[in-house]
Amino acid sequence: MARDSQRANQPLCVAAETAQRSYRRRSSGEVVSLVITLMAILLLPRALRAQEHTPTAHHGFGDVAHWAGVFESPDRAKWQKPDDVVQALDLKRGQMVIDIGAGTGYFTRRFAKAVGPSGEALGLDIEPAMIDYMKADAEKQGLKNYQARLVKRDDPELPPHSADVVFFCDTLHHMHDRVAYFQKLASALKPDGHVIVIDFEKQPLPVGPPPEDKLSREEVIAEFRAAGYRLVHDHDFLPYQYFFEFEPE
Repeated sequence: MARDSQRANQPLCVAAETAQRSYRRRSSGEVVSLVITLMAILLLPRALRAQEHTPTAHHGFGDVAHWAGVFESPDRAKWQKPDDVVQALDLKRGQMVIDIGAGTGYFTRRFAKAVGPSGEALGLDIEPAMIDYMKADAEKQGLKNYQARLVKRDDPELPPHSADVVFFCDTLHHMHDRVAYFQKLASALKPDGHVIVIDFEKQPLPVGPPPEDKLSREEVIAEFRAAGYRLVHDHDFLPYQYFFEFEPE
């Protein structure tokens, strides 16, 4: 009788064990699903920030209407201090200023005014739409010495000994193989020519790209040294950016 009772209970035990295993599998699956969901929630803001910055980090600027609103925003002047920057460069009448990555000509038009009709400000960019924008801007401003030209990503295509000042603003962090590019610039500079770099400090800021897309001041100085330049001036009046002047050794 006892054996019969045990045999009768065996199916119940097997069923109970099966149910328990199924519950454990289901519980384990639910835990994994919960963990994945939590990770997605935590990572989503970072992913969205990356997506938002992608166009400014490594891609084109073809949507001129959008970028003109960004680059020409009145709020930018509060921290970019363009008039103070131009004054600090101490430009002379008749000089040639090359603005690389000029965008909408935010600085180019100011350089044209500073060097006067006998000088020239040339805005270079790899985006055709920006070149068209600058040409229209120069006509609107009535500045015949404000020019714009499309160039290759890896070569400014400047004649030897043609530039008094080569200017980069918020541009270097978009560029690759910068040391080789700086070496090409050296031959384009006149004997007393300078290269100017303004870019965002590599830290969280209320403007500019996220820190992971920036270049630190130490990186920039090291790359120019590797290209054969020395730092001759470090301006410190911009709140969010470093402002360097380099010259060839």
